[in-house]
Amino acid sequence: MDCVSPVLDILTRLWDCTATNSSYIRHLKKNLKSLSEARRELEDLSEDVNRRVEEEEQQQRKRKKVVQGWLDAVESQIKEVDVILRKGEEEVPKKCLGSCCIYNCYSGYKIGKKVINKIRDVKELIKKGEIFENLQVTYKLPRPTVDGMVMEETVGFDSMLDEVWGHIADYRCRIIGLYGIGGVGKTTLLKKLNNKFLDINHHFDLVIWAAVSKEANLEKIQEAIRKKLNISDQMWKNKGEEDKATEILISLRSKRFVLLLDDVWERLDLSKIGVSLYDNQNGSKIVFTTRSQEVCGQMGAHRRFKVECLSPEASMDLFRLTVGEDVFNSHPEIPRLAQIVVEECQGLPLALITVARAMSSRRGPREWQHAIDELQSNPFRFAEKGEYSEDFVVMHDVIRDMALWLASNECKIVVLEDDKSSQQNKSDDFKEAFRVSVWGSGVEILREAPSCPQLRTLLIRFSELEKFPSRFAKSMHALAVLDLSYNLDLVKLPEAIGKLINLCYLNLSNTRIGQLPTGITYLKNLKILRLDGMRYLAFVPCQVISSLSSLQVFSWFSTELVELHYVDSTSVLAELESLENIHDISVTLCNVDAVNRVKSSPKLQSCIKRLAVVLMASFLLPLDLRMDHLETLEIDRCSLESKNDYFGDQGRTRTYCFRNLRHLSVKTCPCMTDLKWIRYAPNLQFLYVSYCPRLSEIIGTYESPGTSEIEESQDFFSNLMVIDLRHLPSLTSICCGVVPFPSLQTISVNGCPSLRKLPLNSGSAKNSLNAIRGSREWWDRLEWEDEDTRNVFASKFLEL
Repeated sequence: MDCVSPVLDILTRLWDCTATNSSYIRHLKKNLKSLSEARRELEDLSEDVNRRVEEEEQQQRKRKKVVQGWLDAVESQIKEVDVILRKGEEEVPKKCLGSCCIYNCYSGYKIGKKVINKIRDVKELIKKGEIFENLQVTYKLPRPTVDGMVMEETVGFDSMLDEVWGHIADYRCRIIGLYGIGGVGKTTLLKKLNNKFLDINHHFDLVIWAAVSKEANLEKIQEAIRKKLNISDQMWKNKGEEDKATEILISLRSKRFVLLLDDVWERLDLSKIGVSLYDNQNGSKIVFTTRSQEVCGQMGAHRRFKVECLSPEASMDLFRLTVGEDVFNSHPEIPRLAQIVVEECQGLPLALITVARAMSSRRGPREWQHAIDELQSNPFRFAEKGEYSEDFVVMHDVIRDMALWLASNECKIVVLEDDKSSQQNKSDDFKEAFRVSVWGSGVEILREAPSCPQLRTLLIRFSELEKFPSRFAKSMHALAVLDLSYNLDLVKLPEAIGKLINLCYLNLSNTRIGQLPTGITYLKNLKILRLDGMRYLAFVPCQVISSLSSLQVFSWFSTELVELHYVDSTSVLAELESLENIHDISVTLCNVDAVNRVKSSPKLQSCIKRLAVVLMASFLLPLDLRMDHLETLEIDRCSLESKNDYFGDQGRTRTYCFRNLRHLSVKTCPCMTDLKWIRYAPNLQFLYVSYCPRLSEIIGTYESPGTSEIEESQDFFSNLMVIDLRHLPSLTSICCGVVPFPSLQTISVNGCPSLRKLPLNSGSAKNSLNAIRGSREWWDRLEWEDEDTRNVFASKFLEL
């Protein structure tokens, strides 16, 4: 027995060892599957952690070293696993053949053991990675000393920038004010100053930018400073304005800083923000911009710089830079016309940039001359983000300041919005005023107003005016501009209107006047007459228009308030045709005679800029005409069809008879089937189509007349900005194929259930599109060129 026990123990140990080692071979296939599953779990976890890290890194954060170390380990481990899996898959068939040679057993044992060990390593790595689900994987980066400001190339600021920078280096100059009119470039100069800190070595710890604006919000300014100082959310939240100011003051005390405050309108109490230069031993600075030199004094500026308009040479350089050399050199006449445009802008950078951008798509001298006319008569058409119509303008306050500045050399301007202030003071103002604007109940002052011998401009709009006083008309011999539009209670003009012999501009739009006084025939200097939205004026008496020998602009058109359903414009057109100086006509055609008058008159065709065709039982669009100046076309409730024989001579080559058409509105045309003719309007910008039940396509595929060539749709939409389609049940196609739409900003679709595809791919409207509006049901049913296209435009969808 003493000999047996040791032998049994040895045999047991040998058996255990043999059984364990043989399991490496016997369970190889099962273990390979387990390793593959563990690998997939590790890879998924790694992708989740990496995605989270990358998202946080977009928010000025940096990944922790322990996280990067784990990701590196995962990458290395997966490579090793792939090698083992490949070798294991090669070993499995050998086992299946039942081979039991020493070499195969040993190799199977070796790979089997590696598989088991690697499963353990992978699971260990998974366990470590799961910890990151409840831990921060990144840490917040400290803000850089200076945040660079995105800027376009500038002209004419270098010398002033150098001068301001010289005072930044002056230890004694703590507060610097930059002042000047709106749009002159103060913010641009401040941005250049900010970015100069990026390019030059300096001794400041940080540079802080804060926008102030007209309605100064101290909390907003504090927030901008707080972010730059990296004060944590935990320390900041639930604190009041005073406590926040204290926190900022403590943080700034040990730092040498530059605070840049943009657009200060009135004195700021910096102590309420938490900023103090009292006993300023470290050389910190405050630089601000304002429109008022007085504010510079109130802010305690030690040095004040007036930002001036650009010189004529710099003005041309800036304009040329913005409009582009290709446009500037596209025609020999354009440099001369550009000089006129630049002179109109009078060195104001905002005006130069705004107008240059508007001109950057115009390459012909006629287009430039037209734009110059608009700039001189209606400069609001060139505003950056404003709205406008013939009746009102909503503009950026800087554009408004520009307009006031351009008028600043003239005499007194009086604006009356109510009748609450002193009547005597207002009467005194009237005596000296060159320009008066009256709104609302302010019209009451007209009943007591004295004579106004110097008055040149009188605007009475949106008021309670019922009758224009004859006495008032007789006393304004110098009056050149009279605007009585939007006085919805005004029913009559006095015959004394004829006494205004110097009147050049008369606007009676959106009034209830039913008959024009014969006294108008005496207005021999009248150049502009607007009768838009006058629904009670069914006709204009004979010989009234033809007697206005100086008339250049005539408008009898619908407005956003009033649509003109029926006007008899036939005789008016005949009289307009007889005028030598007329060049701008807006008119509504409601009968065949009026249409025929236009078709038979090359002069009228060349002068009409806005045309509305309304309530025509049968109307053939005169595409064989040359209406080169037409900018707006409205077709409403007409039996207009779309047949090839409506499109002029079939044998001629393609011409653009509507080359300046920019606004097209077609509504309630029951017979309309397509709008193929808009190929004759290459500069179309706004397209509105509604309530045309048979309309099935806008352009579609089109075969050129007399050839088998199929024309592309792409060329026809290069300037299109807005597409608005409403209640078109049969519409299936906007156009054939995919279109770049380089200028498109908005697509609105409502009540067009058959429109299942838009002519877009992932590169269409790449830098211009703001929104695609429609119902959720319509959007979900849209078909796309490919998945990339769907993904590109998904963020642009806005549900109606």
